[in-house]
Amino acid sequence: MQTEEHRIPLPEIFWSFETGQPMGHCSVCGCDLMEGCLDYQIEKAFKDGETIFEAAVCTRCQFEVFSELSEKSREQITRYFTRRISMHERTSECLERFGTDHRKWIAHCLIKGYPLEECGEYQLYGYCSGGELVFNGAPHILSGEVIEEITDLLSAASLGVLGKLSDRLFGIDAPKDLLII
Repeated sequence: MQTEEHRIPLPEIFWSFETGQPMGHCSVCGCDLMEGCLDYQIEKAFKDGETIFEAAVCTRCQFEVFSELSEKSREQITRYFTRRISMHERTSECLERFGTDHRKWIAHCLIKGYPLEECGEYQLYGYCSGGELVFNGAPHILSGEVIEEITDLLSAASLGVLGKLSDRLFGIDAPKDLLII
């Protein structure tokens, strides 16, 4: 599914709000994401139209963080998504209906279906390679309600892992209810 026609130059909504440019380095390890040797995920959280946080995390670091979560938390997250959506089917349907118009892919919450305009809080996700957005189930948004549901599934140990990561990436004043995976 990741052929060249399913990629576009990274849209500005995925750029850093601080610099007005694409995020060039992994927020965790600092590797150069524009070299194209590592794919990465961009996560941005919004509340009432304001960017709360943003991060670009290479697949290696994303895997490491996910593997640090408790086995039960990983199973709960996987079960949560697999019971609600097939990313393979979503990719096929969205490519057929919307092509690579990223705005249509992120117009509704992936799980709840709420229109973006009705989501006071949400997180935006995009899978990237070099300076391109790859259409592979992402891009998508998750409403604040979904983030809370997922957070409620996590063990105390897993919440601690994510809290430490949040502190490291965003400082000690970072909100603790943000889901960074």
